[in-house]
Amino acid sequence: MRNKHSPFPIPRYSLVRGALLLELLVAISILAIILSIGSQAVYVSMQSGKTSGENDVAMGLANETLEAVRAVADEKWQNIYNLTGKGITHYKTAPSSGLLTVTSGDETILLNNASYTRYFIVDNVSRCNDSSRSIASSTICTPVNNYFNDPSTQKVSVVVSWQGAGSPLTINNYLFRWKNKICNQADWSGGVATGVKTCSNNTYEAQDGNINTSGTTLELQS
Repeated sequence: MRNKHSPFPIPRYSLVRGALLLELLVAISILAIILSIGSQAVYVSMQSGKTSGENDVAMGLANETLEAVRAVADEKWQNIYNLTGKGITHYKTAPSSGLLTVTSGDETILLNNASYTRYFIVDNVSRCNDSSRSIASSTICTPVNNYFNDPSTQKVSVVVSWQGAGSPLTINNYLFRWKNKICNQADWSGGVATGVKTCSNNTYEAQDGNINTSGTTLELQS
C-alpha cells in the first residue's frame, strides 16, 4: 500500500499495530467506566450498611433509656411527674446508691468508633373530657378544648443523635401510674407530725381538722 505523499509503500504490520492500539484504548476506556461504576456501587453499599448499623445502635440506646425511665417511674411516680421544665429540659438517668435517678443534661456514649448523644424529655398528658378519655394529643376532642390534665400519665420522648445522621432518632412512649404505695398501718399513737409520710412511723401528716383518727384507718370528714 502506498501513501499518496510518499513513493514508498506503508508496511502492513503498521496498520495492524494501529488497529490493535485503537482497540486497546477503547477496551481501557470501557474498563475504566466499569470500575468507576463498580467502586461507586461498593461505596454506596458500604455507606448504607454503616448507616443501617448506626441506626440499630441508636435504636438500642433509645430503648435502653426508655426502660430506665420506666423503672424510675415504677419505683416512685413522683420521680418523673415532679420533674420541672416539662417538654423542654433534657434529662438522663444515672445510678445512685443502687437505684436509678434522674438528672438534667445530655449523655454521651462511644460505641463502634461513633459518638452518640442521648437525652429524654417528659411532657404532661391531657385527655378528652368525654367517655373515651382518649389522649388529647392524638385525638380531636369535642369540642377541641374540652380536655383535662391526667396526672397518672406522662409522655416520654427519647432522642439519640450522632455525627453523620441525617436527623436525630426519636421514640415516644407513655408511662402510666398503675400502682400506689399503701401503708397497712393500725397504730397512729404518735399523733400529728407534719411532713411524715413513711409507713414505718406511727405518726401521720395533718392536712386539716377534718380527719378522724379514732379508728385504725384515716377517715375524711365533711
